[in-house]
Amino acid sequence: MKFTTLLAPVAILASTVAADAASIQTALDTINLSTLKLKNYVDTWNGKLLTVIPIVGESTSLLASINRGKQTAEESEELDTLGALGVGEKTSKLATSVNQTITTIITSKPKFDKLLLSPTILLNLKLEKKATEELNDVIISKIPELFRDFARSLSAPIIDSFDEAIETYKLF
Repeated sequence: MKFTTLLAPVAILASTVAADAASIQTALDTINLSTLKLKNYVDTWNGKLLTVIPIVGESTSLLASINRGKQTAEESEELDTLGALGVGEKTSKLATSVNQTITTIITSKPKFDKLLLSPTILLNLKLEKKATEELNDVIISKIPELFRDFARSLSAPIIDSFDEAIETYKLF
């Protein structure tokens, strides 16, 4: 009976860590989905002013998802190795989606320029980059020290993509 009583706190802690990893992974999935929706809206945008509304809406939704993900990560316990690996997998997938979306946004710049919307896109990119960096910092602080450099290398392409787009849109 005493052995079971001693194991109960360990089991609760282990389930909390697993739940925290799952919560962060779910947040990253939500961000990924919003990122891909934004890409789709920009990809199919006809360049007309009224049809830009879904792009603005999804960009706002993406920023909100990133901020919610940061809050989820802040509220989470430190991750174990398995949880960190799962978060790393989601981060890698997200990096691919962000790169594709940013490439689409960069190639669509002439359409945004024509409507004088590039400054708005630049502002959104800066806000999303800042929120992404904050989310990234929080997640990395939850990962075991041994894996932090690797985690930074997985998320670096995301920040690099934002930097490329911001530089492109600064030329407006």
